[in-house]
Amino acid sequence: MGTGDDLDYVRSQPVGVRHVGDGLAIPAPTESARRVRRYLLLHGAQELTSSYWRRKIDYDTGEVQRRSEFRISVCGRQPVDDEVRVYRHGESVGYSGVMRCGNVWGCIVCSTKILRRRAEHIGALFGANHAAGGSAVMVTFTAAHRLEHPLSDTLSRLKKALRAMTAQRAYVDIVSTRTAMVNTTEITWAERNGWHPHSHQAWFWPFRPGPDPEALASRLYPLWQRVCARHGLETLEYYKDRRIGVDVREAWDASEYLAKFDRERDWDLPSEMTAGRLKTGRSGSFTPWGILEEAVIRGKDSRAADLWIEYLRATRGYDCVSLRGARDLLKRYDLPTTYDDWADANAPGEGEVIGTISGASYDRVVRSGGLGRLLEAARTDGYFGLARELGA
Repeated sequence: MGTGDDLDYVRSQPVGVRHVGDGLAIPAPTESARRVRRYLLLHGAQELTSSYWRRKIDYDTGEVQRRSEFRISVCGRQPVDDEVRVYRHGESVGYSGVMRCGNVWGCIVCSTKILRRRAEHIGALFGANHAAGGSAVMVTFTAAHRLEHPLSDTLSRLKKALRAMTAQRAYVDIVSTRTAMVNTTEITWAERNGWHPHSHQAWFWPFRPGPDPEALASRLYPLWQRVCARHGLETLEYYKDRRIGVDVREAWDASEYLAKFDRERDWDLPSEMTAGRLKTGRSGSFTPWGILEEAVIRGKDSRAADLWIEYLRATRGYDCVSLRGARDLLKRYDLPTTYDDWADANAPGEGEVIGTISGASYDRVVRSGGLGRLLEAARTDGYFGLARELGA
C-alpha cells in the first residue's frame, strides 16, 4: 500500500455530531469513513476468530486439513480468479472475484451486500402490492429477556413460539385474508437485560385500508402470550403505555417508526425489514456490530469478544430475512421466489470495471489492512486512485 491502512484513513476523516439529546452526543463520521469502517470490522472479526480452527483428517489419504469454525475467517482474503476486479455500480464500489462467506449475521461486508438485495426484493413486492390496491402492516413480536439467558436458548424459544402461534385456530382466522408475510429477525444486547432477539414481520393485504393496527395488536397479543408461556418465555403487553409484546403499525412508508433504526436517514419499508442490523446501539443497547466494535477495541480476552463468539454460534442455521411466506404473492407479481445468501454475496460485480488487481497485489492489500481505503481511492479517482494506492 502506498499511503497507509484503513485505520489510518478513518482516523484522518473529520467527525461531526448526528444527534444531541437524551444526554448523548452521537458522533457522525463521514460516509467514506463509514464505508471503510466495514472493512475494519471485517478484519477485526477475522482476528477474533483466528484461533477457532479445527484439524480434520482425511482417513483415506491421511492428509491433515485445517478448517475454521467460522467461514468469516477467510472472507474476502482469497481471489477465485487470476485477477480481482474493482467495479462501480451506481453509488456502489466493490471487489469482484474474491471468495465471500455469505454470513449475513456476522460479516458486515456480506451483510451489507445481501441485505441491500433483500431490500430491493421487499421493495419490489411492496410496490407491486401497493399498485394493485393492497396494503401492509408491520408486526413486531417481542419477549422478555434476562442477562443470564444464553442467546442460543432465547433465540430457539422465540422461533418455536412463533411457529406454534401460526398453528392456533384463532391466528389462522386473523390472517385468513393476508396474502403474504416477510419475516426478519433482529438481535441486540444490553448490559442490564442481555440478549434480545425479536421478530419484525411485514404482513400484506389485498385491500385497503388494511386492518386497524390497534385492533390487530389486541387480537394477537393473547395468542402470543400463550405460546410464549408454553415455551418458557415471558412477555408484557405494555411498558410505560407503549405496546411492546406485539406492536402493529401501518406500513405505507413506515416513516413514523423507522427513526428507531437510524436517526440520520430517511427510511422506507424495505429498509425497516433489512437495515436494523446495520444500526449502531445507543441508550445502553448494542447491535451485533456494536458488540464487534467493542470486541475489536478490547481484544480477544474481553467480555465483548465472548459475546461475539456466542452470537456467531447461536445464529448459525437461522434465516435473518425470510421471504418464504411471500412466495405465492411474489409468483403472482412475477418476482423472484428463491434467494441464496451465499450466492448473492459471491455474485459477480455489476457495472463498470474501474481496474484490476493481480492476486499478489491483492494479497499485499489484505495483509496491510487496506481493502476499504483502496476502494475509496477507486471511488474518488478511478483507475488513477487504484494505481496511486497500489504504488504503481
